[in-house]
Amino acid sequence: MSAALRNRFALAALLGSTVFFGPDIHTAQAQTEAENTRTTTPSIAIPASNRTKLQLTVYPGNLSLIAEQRNATIPEGQNLLRIGGLPQTIMDESFLLGTSMDSDLVWTSIRNRINGKDSIDSLLRDQIGKTVTIRRGDDLIGGTLLAVSHIALVQTDLGVEQVPLDQVIVADLPDGFTAAPTLDADIATTDPLDHVSMAYLLGGIGWNTSYVAYYNSAENSLNLAAIAKVINASGSDFDDAQLRLVAGDPNRVSQPPMVKSARTEMMMSAMADGAASAAEAPGRESFENLHVYGPFGGLSMKDGDTVIVPLMDAQTLTAERHAIFEAASNPYNMGQNGGQDFIRPNLEIKITNTGGADEETPWPDGTVRIFANTSAGDTGYLSEDHISLTPVGRDATLRLGKASELSGTRDVTAFSRKSRPNLPDEVSADVSWTITNTSDRAETVTIRENLPTDWEVTSQSHKHDRPEPGLVTWEIEVPADDEVTVNWSVASTS
Repeated sequence: MSAALRNRFALAALLGSTVFFGPDIHTAQAQTEAENTRTTTPSIAIPASNRTKLQLTVYPGNLSLIAEQRNATIPEGQNLLRIGGLPQTIMDESFLLGTSMDSDLVWTSIRNRINGKDSIDSLLRDQIGKTVTIRRGDDLIGGTLLAVSHIALVQTDLGVEQVPLDQVIVADLPDGFTAAPTLDADIATTDPLDHVSMAYLLGGIGWNTSYVAYYNSAENSLNLAAIAKVINASGSDFDDAQLRLVAGDPNRVSQPPMVKSARTEMMMSAMADGAASAAEAPGRESFENLHVYGPFGGLSMKDGDTVIVPLMDAQTLTAERHAIFEAASNPYNMGQNGGQDFIRPNLEIKITNTGGADEETPWPDGTVRIFANTSAGDTGYLSEDHISLTPVGRDATLRLGKASELSGTRDVTAFSRKSRPNLPDEVSADVSWTITNTSDRAETVTIRENLPTDWEVTSQSHKHDRPEPGLVTWEIEVPADDEVTVNWSVASTS
């Protein structure tokens, strides 16, 4: 199957039904000519300045898809298109070409002219057999370039010399040379065209989510908003693009290239034509296992820029607060470890994704920075945590850190361990937890004890749960400025 035939179906899937291009796109038809056939007609330049539409879709893992339209005056028949201004990190094997429905476009071959980051090798190969100048210290010497590999072979008056590539001077650039990659496409069309459409993958652009949250402990609520940070390290600039951000876990074979690290400054993206309001901007769609945020209009960014766009509207969520006490002792040796007289619990809040304004928006993977009011009424930084992609209806737990006004003591008040031939030791124990709350608010406290799966709680002062075979828990309310004691006994059963 020719590359044209393969790309016919791929381009239809990528572009044919998108709202960006609409029904105007029609994929290039299959061509039976040999794919390396070259046309003798003059090339038609289609630079980036001819671009009329640009859609940039950024995926996880340093991968993006560009779909664009460019104006061009293309006569009927055989033509050579010279498509310039492409990103240095383009994956040229992914390049797709198409046109409008009322014309059949057939492409025979597409060639990467290897400009951009590999331009010096391309330039030197064009000079083979010609006179070049080489730099030797402070002197310039003429010679004939014989061959190029990782070094240049140059015939000088002294003989054949091996010369580092960076010491060979090229006097004149070949016609049509550009600093960015350029693709030459041999095409044929049944009607004149005034534009072409194309799509391709590239590396070097990534994005991540940052959440800003305000925690109201008095009301047990969390106000949560999200922004997206887009980092451009593709080696190319983009102007007035429609941006879409994709969250999820697509399967990948290899990592796309990056040109360089991004600059550290930040800029805000302006929405096109005065923009939709923040509440209207992030419409969302999904396909298969991926979720799409956007489109965001009017994105402009230079190579190295970091651009921030609003991702999700702020939403106020009910927060379920817990203080978690964890027992640290091995159950078989709990009688040898003595008491633990000062245990500070981990404070956590649990929130549920209600889907936002459209009731359908998942939370993408990202870092949540949590703020709260201080006792003086100022806003202060409280903590940060990470959440993974959270679908609608699912919970996320955020850790606030160690509690400062809750503490616990744990004592093993009785312990018995007897060895048995060819069986695990027979163990029984009495354990006491005392939880002290010195704050002016009641706290929900969870005590967690790890036990072998065949052990049983034989008595208790408070009812326990067993959410997992090897875990028992107690959830209790500790009043403000008070303490609660939980007593329980355990025994092995086999």
